[in-house]
Amino acid sequence: MLRFFRLNDPYRLLALLLILCLFSLPMLIDPAMATIQELKSFLVGEALNSGKSLYVQLVDDTAPFTAWVFKWLEALFGRSLTARHLLALLVIFFQASFFGILLINNKAYNENTYLPSLVFGLLAFYSFDMLSVSPELLASTALLFALNNLFKEIEFKVQRDEIILNLGVYLGVASLLVFSYTIFLVGTLAILMLFTRVTFRKAFLLVFGFLLPHAIIFSFYFFWDNQAALAEYFYLPNLTLETWALVSFRSILVLAIVPILYFVLSLFMLNREAHFTKYQSQLLQVMFLWLLVAAVEIVATRARTPHSFFTFVPPLAYFISHYLLLIRRKRIAEMMLWIFLVGLLSMNGATRKGKVSLVNFATLFPSASPDLPVIKEKRVLVLGDEFEVYSKNEMAGYFLNWNLSKGIFEHPEFFQNVVFIDQCFQQDPPDVIFDKQNLLQPFLEKIPRMKSQFRREADMYYRINN
Repeated sequence: MLRFFRLNDPYRLLALLLILCLFSLPMLIDPAMATIQELKSFLVGEALNSGKSLYVQLVDDTAPFTAWVFKWLEALFGRSLTARHLLALLVIFFQASFFGILLINNKAYNENTYLPSLVFGLLAFYSFDMLSVSPELLASTALLFALNNLFKEIEFKVQRDEIILNLGVYLGVASLLVFSYTIFLVGTLAILMLFTRVTFRKAFLLVFGFLLPHAIIFSFYFFWDNQAALAEYFYLPNLTLETWALVSFRSILVLAIVPILYFVLSLFMLNREAHFTKYQSQLLQVMFLWLLVAAVEIVATRARTPHSFFTFVPPLAYFISHYLLLIRRKRIAEMMLWIFLVGLLSMNGATRKGKVSLVNFATLFPSASPDLPVIKEKRVLVLGDEFEVYSKNEMAGYFLNWNLSKGIFEHPEFFQNVVFIDQCFQQDPPDVIFDKQNLLQPFLEKIPRMKSQFRREADMYYRINN
């Protein structure tokens, strides 16, 4: 296999697509249930397709470009996980192909090879949840385009204003898919200062390009006088360093044990055997710094899952490919590639089936609380953290993210909160309201019309059908 992908032949990418399809078959044939983030993507898409305006009539911190992608996916596929996984497979194939071509065009290795594309594709299967249309998968595509422009800028023979502007725009697009990817702007600026003759004008052009997509989004909300909602529910929540750890670091380390070992081996091999041109040496340092920036981003990510580490895939693919190419004995190199392949897929399959006790995916999925009554095919509003209720029901109302919504329900003394909830119930009334803390009661007292529409039983309100 190593010999096959070492050849500089674009048709090798067809073989890569076949390999990725084969590796994804177990996850397509026997898929896991929808994760919490996949369920949230369903709800966001359904809400936007029902006519709700993001941040104005949907209280959530999902990035705008990501939310609009979810809207299109829901319109095309509904809640079909298989369709989304197939689309994710195609995006991974595109990224792997683009990454290999990127390295060939920039002469990153002493030979032109599609091995990095193969390694990239394999790394994208280190965990089963990587095969999903996640915000990280979408944003990583924009980061690859940014990385391509960064390589061009470092090569002194190619320095044009449009390159640095495009670099900023791609970073801006990535941050509107995953806001914590803003950190890559700081990292990119640091890399440019280390490896290029960056001037104040070029630094300003980079920042201008980054801010351009944000300015377009802000202008759109400003036109409809909704800029306050954009700031309150997107920018301000995402500026905090609060992380929702859906999977522990221990589980991530166990999942990634094979890539980590091969990365360490690559560092030893590169230190001993590698002979680079000046430009290749610079690219190696850039990829190492890119990996460090990705590690910093993990600290700021809003929800930590295995697919949160997608930004690690390009630099790891770069270093591991170097390691495999530098092994002098072909049999050993081929054996190490097969060990890498089998190790990744074995860990993926074993952890997906729950056979590795050190890896716990329980919190990655919505889990039904035993004291919750079974509600199906209803329009539901949840005033709390019982997110799993939405797995078999539609979301009604405006309040998806409870961390952002609870401040409204905890302060019925504010007139604007009463008006907002009254507007919500008039435009999108729920059939059932889960309200353990009875936070709705003060609002019902202030809105008699709404009080007459609901009756309370235990921890829930039911709409009265007149």
